[in-house]
Amino acid sequence: MALVDYSSSASEESDEPPRKRQRARDDQHDAPPSATKRRTEPSPAMPALPATFHDLYASNVRHSVKDDPSLHQGRKRLTPHVPGNWPSHVYIEWVPTPSQHDVLHSVLLDVEKELNGEVKLHKLITSELGAPLPLHISLSRPVALQTSDKDSFSTRITDSLSERGVKPFNIVPRGLAWYKSPDSDRTFLIMRVSSRNASTNDMTAPNPELMALLKVCNSVVSMFKQPVLYQASEDEAVGTAFHVSVAWCFGLPMEETSLRSLKVLKTKKYAEVRSWDIDVSSVKVKVGNVVKHVGLSGGRRKAAEPGFDR
Repeated sequence: MALVDYSSSASEESDEPPRKRQRARDDQHDAPPSATKRRTEPSPAMPALPATFHDLYASNVRHSVKDDPSLHQGRKRLTPHVPGNWPSHVYIEWVPTPSQHDVLHSVLLDVEKELNGEVKLHKLITSELGAPLPLHISLSRPVALQTSDKDSFSTRITDSLSERGVKPFNIVPRGLAWYKSPDSDRTFLIMRVSSRNASTNDMTAPNPELMALLKVCNSVVSMFKQPVLYQASEDEAVGTAFHVSVAWCFGLPMEETSLRSLKVLKTKKYAEVRSWDIDVSSVKVKVGNVVKHVGLSGGRRKAAEPGFDR
């Protein structure tokens, strides 16, 4: 006997008693217009999440206190886990808009095409589940503080950043580059940034505001006998070093392939990226799993949003 494929709506209707079906039609016919309208109107858009929402999830789930690269895409822990040590980091967070995230995703897909399988590119813009992730510009190396130092470090860095008097500013993307990590066998695909206020004709000082913040961070970090970021000396100008990491790989592509992949962002397809304005209005200080939000207000300390900074 041949099988007949009925639509789901037909089968559902055939299973319903005739009297019940008739009553449902009558109820629908007698329903006031307002009730029908309420059923068809779309729900209002959800309000935007506060800027400090990501602070609640700034730490990854710890699967093991031992170094197990199989749990981290083959990566090895740079700083071994030591009970009583608190991993810490000072950085500027950037949360790309949905449209910016889509453009970055497209950029990385085009870079992968240019790499042609030479290396496997691991994207930093999305989680393993495909959710968009915030990106950052580092103002310190990842450092490990002892329990006796963590509170005083947090207080010192917060006060120093607030007293420096740097006002909110904007930065813009300038291009892609490959950065070989000096601490591991990973290479990062980075997007260099420069201040919107910097002259495009004079790139000797492309990031005056970021340099001012970096000097403060390096000064405090050195007080606690921790390695500084970028600068070999306090007066060294390293304004071109600031960047956002968007992906990473093991090793380094061949030179020709590498150069080809970096030209992706220079094409007309991505001309809009070079006009993005990335707002910098705060610095984040992460000690352990606690993130402190330090607002830039030109010398006046900005209060954090209640209920989110812990």
